[in-house]
Amino acid sequence: MESPEGLTWVAGDDTPEKTYVTRVLNLGTWEEWQALKRSVPRERIIDAVEHPLKGQWTKRGKAFAECLFDRRLPGDALISYA
Repeated sequence: MESPEGLTWVAGDDTPEKTYVTRVLNLGTWEEWQALKRSVPRERIIDAVEHPLKGQWTKRGKAFAECLFDRRLPGDALISYA
């Protein structure tokens, strides 16, 4: 998995792929999104959206993924600070 420099503080070589995909969709820049598309097959990106990590998605990341892939993420995917 290619790890762009911008996300090195949240993604390294030992970061699970689904976590990396989630972080790029939540926090990534355009360049990081392009790097993700080059390094992770579309099917695995869609899997990360269809079966999201619970409590790991920001509201903007969730909305972006839902719009981009035309899939709804469950409410428990959102980060909860309570």
